[in-house]
Amino acid sequence: MVVGIDQDPVALVRAARRCEPWHDRLHIVHGAFAALDVLGPRDLAPDAVLLDLGTSRAQIEDPARGFSYLSDGPLDMRMDTTSGHSVADLLRFTPVEELASWLRELGDVPHARRVARAIVKAGPPVTTGALAAAVERQFPPRLAMKSLSCVFQALRMVANDECRALEGGLDASLRALRPGGRMAVLTYHSGEERMVRGFLRRQSGQCTCPQGLPVCSCGSIRRVVVVERGRRPRQGELDANPRARSARLWAAERVDVQ
Repeated sequence: MVVGIDQDPVALVRAARRCEPWHDRLHIVHGAFAALDVLGPRDLAPDAVLLDLGTSRAQIEDPARGFSYLSDGPLDMRMDTTSGHSVADLLRFTPVEELASWLRELGDVPHARRVARAIVKAGPPVTTGALAAAVERQFPPRLAMKSLSCVFQALRMVANDECRALEGGLDASLRALRPGGRMAVLTYHSGEERMVRGFLRRQSGQCTCPQGLPVCSCGSIRRVVVVERGRRPRQGELDANPRARSARLWAAERVDVQ
């Protein structure tokens, strides 16, 4: 049996249609990663959990979803269009300092405060084209595309509360797995990598105390054995799918700590 969980109602419909031949073995759930809790008692613990982060090609290529700066559309970016606030709504009420913090911490955007001031001064924008125009003016042409990508990434993460969703998903995955089961995570940018790497480090019992402490005070307990340390795609995978260039695979095996 496979349990598929996704926030995007459109993705659920598409998955159900594509997996129709295996409908008796597939259970589709609308929710975030932490919805792994729906699995219930431990006798239903899965053998494996895969968390595939980020956005899908279908989301990016649909202008109406507002994920891409390559085509103009409503500035939405919500993965779950049935709840939450669009990026346009968030920008309407977010002060410059908070916006700059999002851009800096979630997108590694250079000159984050200057960019935040420009976005707020521009409207705030309600379309992807208006946001892109406000950001592009803050950078020389050779840096514009990369900077736009970072800005859109940061705002998408805020609109979908991706940091909290990832923390909840990692924790729920480890709780749900049977001893000996494996979890794998596909990350696509440095912010996700830092969160997953830190989680696996803590769960593998590695001390996270600052250097110089005379004794360990973090209470590290070995809950997983890391089996992949950030594997990159092979050249053959990149040739077949250039979009995989930013992907990184992390994996661990749950150990019985009783």
